[in-house]
Amino acid sequence: MAVKNLEQLGAVKHRLNCFELTDTGRYLVKLGIEPRLGKIMLDCFDVGLRKEGVVLAAVMANSSNIFCRVGTDEEKHKADLQKVRLCHRDGDLFTLLAVYKKWEDGHDNRNMWCWQNSINAKTMRRCQETISELENCLKHELNIIVPSYWRWNPEAPTVHDKDLKRIILSSLTGNLAMFLGHERFGYQVISTGQVVNLHPSSSLLNYGIKSEWVVFTEILSVPNQYLVCVTAVDHDALYTIHPVSFIKQLEEQKLQIKVISGLGTNLLRRFCGKYGQNQQKIISRLKEDCRDDRITVEINFQNNEVVLFATEQNMEKVFCTVNSALECEGKILRNECLERNLFPGRPGSSPIALFGSGAEIKHLELGGRYLTVEVLHQNAHDIDDKELIFLVDSIGSGIANFHKSTGSFRIASDGIKWGKFTFLKPENAEDAVSKFNGIEFNGSSLKLVPVCTFDNRGLPFPAVRAKLCWPRRHSSGRALITCASGEAEFVVNDCFALGIGGRYIKCRVSTKYENCVFAEGIPMHVTEPELYDAFRSTTARRILNIRLLRVKGNAIASPSVSTCEEELVREISPFMSNKSFPGQNFRVEVFPPEENDSLTRATITFDGSLHREAARALDHLEGHFLPCCQPWQILQCNHVFHSTLSCPVRVYNVISQEVASLLESFQSQKVSFI
Repeated sequence: MAVKNLEQLGAVKHRLNCFELTDTGRYLVKLGIEPRLGKIMLDCFDVGLRKEGVVLAAVMANSSNIFCRVGTDEEKHKADLQKVRLCHRDGDLFTLLAVYKKWEDGHDNRNMWCWQNSINAKTMRRCQETISELENCLKHELNIIVPSYWRWNPEAPTVHDKDLKRIILSSLTGNLAMFLGHERFGYQVISTGQVVNLHPSSSLLNYGIKSEWVVFTEILSVPNQYLVCVTAVDHDALYTIHPVSFIKQLEEQKLQIKVISGLGTNLLRRFCGKYGQNQQKIISRLKEDCRDDRITVEINFQNNEVVLFATEQNMEKVFCTVNSALECEGKILRNECLERNLFPGRPGSSPIALFGSGAEIKHLELGGRYLTVEVLHQNAHDIDDKELIFLVDSIGSGIANFHKSTGSFRIASDGIKWGKFTFLKPENAEDAVSKFNGIEFNGSSLKLVPVCTFDNRGLPFPAVRAKLCWPRRHSSGRALITCASGEAEFVVNDCFALGIGGRYIKCRVSTKYENCVFAEGIPMHVTEPELYDAFRSTTARRILNIRLLRVKGNAIASPSVSTCEEELVREISPFMSNKSFPGQNFRVEVFPPEENDSLTRATITFDGSLHREAARALDHLEGHFLPCCQPWQILQCNHVFHSTLSCPVRVYNVISQEVASLLESFQSQKVSFI
C-alpha cells in the first residue's frame, strides 16, 4: 500500500521489475517529511503559491488540534458558533489555511485572539515553528526561498482556489469520495467502497453544501465512521487522475433526484398511510424489484411533493410505480363518499345517501339494495391492504369508500373479516360480489358478503366513543406507582398506613424502578382508578401513573366475544331513547384478547346526539361486572366526549360573557376545552 501511495504521488516509478525514485521522489527525500505534505508544497511552488504550500503542509499536519471544543455544553455550543465565522466554503483545509492567515496578520495579542475564536494557541505556535523549519529546509536543500506575502485571499474566489483544490486532489488521490445522492448514505470512498458520512464539524456542512466529490485526510471511527478534514473537488479535476469512462461508471451508481409536485395534503396522507405503512411498503417493493437498498421515497408535506431517490437506471421504474400509486389514491379520494342515514328509524325504513366532496349527493338509495360488501379471507392478517384495494378497483369499479377492521381481526365462519367496501351504486356492489367471490388472492380465496346498508349501523350524528376494559387475570395485590422525579420517598411517607377497600396497604420505594413506589396488600377487587383516587386524596405529590400487577400465567377462561357484546348491549339498551331498536343508537365491539393480554378491551360508539344517555349508560357500567364474567372482573370506562360549537364573530361578541361563564362551570366538572 505504501509503495502504491508513492506511485500515485509520482515519487517512484516501476522499471525493470523494480521501483526507482523520480525527480519528485528525490525532492521529497531531501525534505524529510510525510510524502503527501511534500507533494502539496512542490505542486504549490509550480503555480507560484510558495507561502500557501508551506502553510498548508503545516496546518494539515496539525489539523486535529487547531480548533478548541471543551468545557460545558454551553461553552461547546459557543465554540461551534465561533467556528462558523471562520469556515471556508471549499472545505476544512481551506478553513485551516484561512485561520492561520488571520492569526499571522497583525494582532496586538494573538493569545487573546485565539481565546476569543476558540483556537488552540499552542497548536498555532507549533504550526509557525513547523513552517520555519520547512522554510530553512527548502532554502538549504532545494535552494527555494519562501516569500512572506500571500497570493491567496480567502475572502475573494480566484484562480488560486482552483489550483489549490487540484493540488490537494493530486496529493490525496487514494482518499477520493463521491456523494451518493442522499444524506442518509453519505459518501462512498472510491478506493475501498466504504460508505461514510462527513464529520459533523466539517466546514462544508456549515455552508449546507453537499459537494459531489471530496477528498479527505483520514477516516475517524468514534464509533461511527466519519470523513475528517474534507475538501471539495472540482469535477473537471477528476479527469487528471482517472479516465473519463471510470468517472462516468462511478456516477451511474449515484442516486438521482426526481420531484413529483403539485399534490394535495390529503392525497399525500393517504399515500403515506398510518404510521407511514403504505409508503414503507412501496419502498420495500421497489428495493426488492430493483435490487437496490438505497432507493428512497420521501414525502415533503410542507411543499406538497414526493421526492424520489434512485439511480438513473432505476428512476423510470421508481417514478412509474410511485406515480401509479398516487393516481390510484387520487382516484379513490375523488370518489370517496360518506354513507349516512337520512333520518333515524327502524332497519330498512331510512333511505341512505352517499355524500361526496362539497356535500354532493352521489347516490340516494331508496330501494333497500345493498351498497356495502364485507371481505372475508383466511389470511386477513397478512393481506397487503393496498394490493387488495387496487385489485378491487382494477377489476370492479365505483368504490365510494373502504373501511378496514381496527384492532383484532373479527373471525367469521367463512374466514377472518378484513373490512368493508362501499360502492357508488348497488350495481357496482353486486358486480363485485359476482366477480370476486372465490377468486384466489394471497394464498386463499376471497369471500365477499353483501351487507345490508341499514345493518351497517351508520349513525346520523358524529359519534361519541368510549373505551372499556376488564381484567382477565387476578390481581396479585401489588401495584407500581410512578411518581414525579424525586418524590417517591415523600409519597411513601404521606401514604403510611393508607387504607383501601377495608385493608391497610404497605408502601415502599421501589429499588428496581426509578421514581416508583411499590404497594402491597391491595384487595383483589380494587381497580386502578380507585387506587389513583386513594393516593391523590392522601398526598399532594404528583402521581403520574398506577399499574396494578396481575398474576402471571394463563388467563382464566373468558366468555366468547359475541357473548360479551350481547351482555353489553343488554346493559346499555335501557338507557337509550329508542329501546326497541338499540342498534340505531349505539354499537359495541369487543376485541379478542391476545394470549399475553391482561385485559379484555371493548369500544362502544354512541349516536352523537345522545351525550346524556351515553353518560348515564357508562356511569351504570363503571364499577360493575358483566353477568357472564366473575365478580372481580370489574368494568373500567374511559369516556371522553368531544363536542364542537362554532358561531360567527359578531354573534360571539354578543354572547361572549355567557359563553365564558358556561366554560367556567365546565371546568368545575373536569371538562377540558380549547
